[in-house]
Amino acid sequence: MTTDTTGTASGTDHWDVFISYAREDYIQAKDLHDALTECVTADGATPRIYLDVSRTSGTPLGADWQSFLEEALPRSRHVVALYSQTYFDKDVCQWELHEAYKLNPPEGGRLIPLLIDPAAAAKVPYIVHRINWIPTARPHWIDEVCKVVGLRPAETRTALRFDTPVTGVVAGHTLPPLKVTGTAPDGVSPWPAGATVALIAQPPTAELTGTLSASVTGSTAVFGDLAFRTPAAEVRLVATAPGCEPATTAPFAVRAPEEQPSWDEPDRPVLAARGHPVFFPDGRALAVRNGRTLTFHSAEYQATGTAELGERPRLWARGEHCLAVADWSGRVVLAAPDGRTRVVDLPAPHGARLNVPGALAFAGDVLYVGMWGGSVWSLSLDVEEPELVLEHRSGVQVLAADGMGLLVGGLDGKLTDYADYAGGRAGAEHTLEPVLLAVTRIRDFVLLVGEHRVHRLDLTGGRLLQVTQPVTAITGTLPGGELTAIVDAEGHGVSFDAELAVRVGFRTVPGARPVSSGQDGRLLVLEYPDGSHALVRDGRTTYLSGHPMAVSPDGRRAAVSDGERLLVLSPEELDAADASAAPRKEQEEPA
Repeated sequence: MTTDTTGTASGTDHWDVFISYAREDYIQAKDLHDALTECVTADGATPRIYLDVSRTSGTPLGADWQSFLEEALPRSRHVVALYSQTYFDKDVCQWELHEAYKLNPPEGGRLIPLLIDPAAAAKVPYIVHRINWIPTARPHWIDEVCKVVGLRPAETRTALRFDTPVTGVVAGHTLPPLKVTGTAPDGVSPWPAGATVALIAQPPTAELTGTLSASVTGSTAVFGDLAFRTPAAEVRLVATAPGCEPATTAPFAVRAPEEQPSWDEPDRPVLAARGHPVFFPDGRALAVRNGRTLTFHSAEYQATGTAELGERPRLWARGEHCLAVADWSGRVVLAAPDGRTRVVDLPAPHGARLNVPGALAFAGDVLYVGMWGGSVWSLSLDVEEPELVLEHRSGVQVLAADGMGLLVGGLDGKLTDYADYAGGRAGAEHTLEPVLLAVTRIRDFVLLVGEHRVHRLDLTGGRLLQVTQPVTAITGTLPGGELTAIVDAEGHGVSFDAELAVRVGFRTVPGARPVSSGQDGRLLVLEYPDGSHALVRDGRTTYLSGHPMAVSPDGRRAAVSDGERLLVLSPEELDAADASAAPRKEQEEPA
């Protein structure tokens, strides 16, 4: 059986004002309808005024008018009843009046009588006689009606404006926070509760990205993660909000990023090395990966040795002084800044076809390697052969080391505490989730990033705190000291601290992943799907390179490639190189 709802007001229908009138007073009702329609609501929208014969906001053609009235009255914020002598002689009008009275709250305000005929005052029923009416004999009666039903003249619409001009825009770089403010004349509140401002770029080919709709706080909406994907000669931003006068910026250019800083400064080290740079823990020595070949460079940027990987690198880790990398075949390279290296091919479990390392963890400069197969090995430059220290039956996804203790996150999604792994006895066990992506220790806490949640384990009290991931479909995660960065497939990124509070939110290119961090996670290097790299400082992209790039753990140095060489300089110099490009080009153009 089906129910025919044709001609009834749906659950989403609502009206700001319902006009109750006698047919003989249609002209006055139509004048009121037109006057109210010329106003706007508190949020600047055009009001919905119910007038039964209106084609746009009245009873639909072919509808059961009585059923529609029964539905429409309760869904109207205000009922304006036009008191005339004829009005009180009509049964339908009397029914509407009594229904409106029943809907009127004790404090009033929903039923608004409008006395259009002074002689009708004598016929007002006793039950509604105590509700004050507005006589149309007053000179400004329409203003009184508008005020009581929450409407205002359209000419007082909120006007939007950009607080500062948009200048110095570089494609791919995050703009400084952009503020849009609303102002309204005569002290009218410019924003209703929950108001939002939207941004678009003209022309759209400039590809504006970021959070393009911002909620209003006070009188201002702030856009903090805007960027343009492509250069453009002339662009304008347009801000809009319901019922508001839009705002448009002056035209500005979106220029291409400066490809490289100057390589000619005498105090800038230049390494004749091609590939992806990775800093040692001291923030000066470098490892450079070119394909499967690793080249190591001292703090004085002299080549100290090489090593070969068997497959693509899978994991990197830093110890107190050493750097380690493991590839997909189970080969592990451990290196020191002075050029000492150890290359080990860890044996696969008996009968296993794959020998994939699941996690790396340092305790000082002793490296622990956890394998998907469950074996955990220790390796150092002071010991010739790796030592099998643990067999974890459910395999290893993540690993944290601390002296004689190990925390192992298995493929079953459980975290096991081996307080003394030498004895092989498992301690406390915590159920987390099936996919674990990263782990880091911050003071007395261990943070674990899972596919759906972030987990914090208090090592002193054993208390486990779990919160839902602020982003989903994660493509990369990178612990960076105090802050851990996460980026999802759509390019939404966050950096959170040991209290699981999001300290920084940012937007980047879909598919980007974090590959390097410094300053306790406040500096990030993101690798884009096309192989280019971006420097992100406190959530803002400040430099782009078409080639590999890395930052030192202390954030004092960056290594940038041009495809053939590596330049070492401060991240601030990278920012300055791009910032100074705009005025230089503008000066060159007239010539």
